[in-house]
Amino acid sequence: MEPLVTVTIDGRTVQVPKGTLVVEAARQAGIEIPVFCYHPKLKPVGACRMCFVQVEKMPGLVTACTTTVAEGMVVYTTTPPVVKAQNAVIEFLLLNHPLDCPVCDRGGECPLQDNTFKFGLAESRYIEPKRHFIKPVALSPYILLDRERCILCYRCVRFQREIAGDESLTVLDRGDHSEIGLAPGRTFDSPFSGNTIELCPVGALTSTLYRFRARPWDLKSVPSVCTQCGVGCNIQIDVRANTILRLLSRENTPVDDGWLCDRGRFTYRFVHDPARLTRPLRRVNGALQPVSWHEALETVAERIQAIVAAAGPQAVGGLAAPTATNEELYLFQKVLRAVVGTNNIDHTVRPHPPVAPLAYDAVTGSIVGLERARTLVLVDCATRSEQPVLHLRLRKAVANGAQLVLIQSAEPDLWTFPDEPPRRPLWLRPRPGTEAVVVAGLVHLILAQGRENREFVAQRTEGLETLRASAAAFTPERVEAETGVPAALLRRAVDLLLAAPTAAFLYRRDLQGLPSDRLLVAGLYDLALLTGNLGRPGTGLYPLVRHANSQGALDLGVHPRLLPGQRPVTERAGRAALEALWGTPVPAEPGLSGADMIEAALAGRLRALYLLGRDPLADHPDPERVRQALARLDLLIVQDILPSPAMEMAHLVLPGLSFAEKEGTLTSLERRIQRLRPAVVNQTEARSDWRILQDVANRLGGLFLYAGPDEVFAEIARAVPFYAGLTYEALGDKGLQWPATVQQDGAGVDLYADGERRWALLPLETEPKVVR
Repeated sequence: MEPLVTVTIDGRTVQVPKGTLVVEAARQAGIEIPVFCYHPKLKPVGACRMCFVQVEKMPGLVTACTTTVAEGMVVYTTTPPVVKAQNAVIEFLLLNHPLDCPVCDRGGECPLQDNTFKFGLAESRYIEPKRHFIKPVALSPYILLDRERCILCYRCVRFQREIAGDESLTVLDRGDHSEIGLAPGRTFDSPFSGNTIELCPVGALTSTLYRFRARPWDLKSVPSVCTQCGVGCNIQIDVRANTILRLLSRENTPVDDGWLCDRGRFTYRFVHDPARLTRPLRRVNGALQPVSWHEALETVAERIQAIVAAAGPQAVGGLAAPTATNEELYLFQKVLRAVVGTNNIDHTVRPHPPVAPLAYDAVTGSIVGLERARTLVLVDCATRSEQPVLHLRLRKAVANGAQLVLIQSAEPDLWTFPDEPPRRPLWLRPRPGTEAVVVAGLVHLILAQGRENREFVAQRTEGLETLRASAAAFTPERVEAETGVPAALLRRAVDLLLAAPTAAFLYRRDLQGLPSDRLLVAGLYDLALLTGNLGRPGTGLYPLVRHANSQGALDLGVHPRLLPGQRPVTERAGRAALEALWGTPVPAEPGLSGADMIEAALAGRLRALYLLGRDPLADHPDPERVRQALARLDLLIVQDILPSPAMEMAHLVLPGLSFAEKEGTLTSLERRIQRLRPAVVNQTEARSDWRILQDVANRLGGLFLYAGPDEVFAEIARAVPFYAGLTYEALGDKGLQWPATVQQDGAGVDLYADGERRWALLPLETEPKVVR
């Protein structure tokens, strides 16, 4: 930590870390210094000159956004020379700026407007005609540029270059002809382009979806969470007349660092899609016909009960979407387990991947903790497209000096990282399907060279010699022959890994379904243990999930082999705890996975399938096989918000609510539990999904008496040990990582930090089957 220095600003004394910019020191002292080009997350450039201040013993005025504090510094922000300079800057910026505030989208939340009132002159001396451009110019389908409003603060260009790693935006021409535009031959297709709209201080960049739709004072703003991937970025939903008009970022620094990807920002129009399901439907004479909720729920109960009576509870199964809330997922599995009596429950129709034999199937570290990793090993990841804002965190880590090691055959979407030595990513490019052999080769080299972390291995692991024997087969020569990765690059990767005090290992949790997947997970697990990279900030295993609540689905037992709390269904103590809570027996036999349910339906063993927001026709690698399976069912229930291919085959359709219409929680890929809040009211017959599930349960003979999602969450906190103690109030607006018993200060929570557990190293499969 930097030592503190004492500075005095306008007579107020404040202590700040050495190296702090004057503008930030002033903010800590409660003094506003006006800015345009400055942004705390961008590098200072001093372009607009609005932040002029006077500093004792320094000649002339200095820019507060580029000047760092020094011990004993005395700063003045309101002296006559400063005020005169501020007046001049405002006057200069308004020479050509159109005074169209009444029709500008930024009006009412515009820094130029605010600074003009606070720091500008009441009248302009300029009477000549203003400069005009053709406007607006479409930079992309979502973003329009008004060059007349632009004040050349360069925030948009700097964000794209510094944060997003994209040089599609640039400054064209020179002098008074300078303007923002697309670089020659480039298109503005960055997945982070929408952030430039929020960063723009003057309304020069506007959203095509929001343009001319409302003024800020017309909007109701509701805090919520993005549901487009597993990162869990925080958002603000802005609503007018019960219609969502825009989504904005809502900074939660440990999660999103204040940024939002375009998928999260612009994917909301489906909430108001005219095709939304609005009434329950029942198939009559081959066609879906509207029915009342009473008829629909009675039919569901009667037909499930008839199937259970004829073929037993194992003839019923359920698939839930990993985007449903924790409360909905918990009730879904409880209906099937406690009321129907089956463990045929899943959230995917693809094979479940192997998992590291740790206490929990979860990321062991935190998103913000990745900034402290000095080496990042990424295996077959596509973070820029699958977890975009996490990608920005990785870029930040690399910009701070972390070294990137990529193990993947496909051209990575990661070349937006700094590409100059020594930070150029080390790319080990194996043949497709041989990534696991490369990882095993790294394990071999560490052990063959005797470079394992001997203290950590001795104190926290067992089985070293068994691993050593199995890893002996993965020599650099064999790895090169099988994968095409040169032995020299393999040795270079080991050097980078072992030279770093902290290293993190990232890979897709949803692996490719290859025979070598088990070797890959075992190898990464062994690497983390051999190098001592577990249980500390900047270390750990990061199996990255793609969906907004994939982690919640695992935590809450939406899995054929796991109960809530990730306890095996075969574990007597886990079942006993749930039976005491639920007051009913819990089936002990593992159920059918999603993939197995499709096969069982084809074979006639599965006769009823309940789909909660999940369409296996869209998710399964063989849709035609799924179609044949669904066609053989006696009962297909689809609970969703929009028509889907599966709905066309459904016997009953139950309309639910979208993320913007309901309350609940989601658990992100870093185990952070955050709240969804309703922003708009659904004015059709559609119902909250938790309420639909409760009604189904009660008609099947259950006794579900929840008054709302908060009561469901209270039961989750009793059913899942590592959610214990959590309430909606405790989660607040920023959420908490589990286990919530750990004090959380924004630095991230690392699992296994207590150092009390010993882990068994996994032997490597010496003859893995690989895809050539």
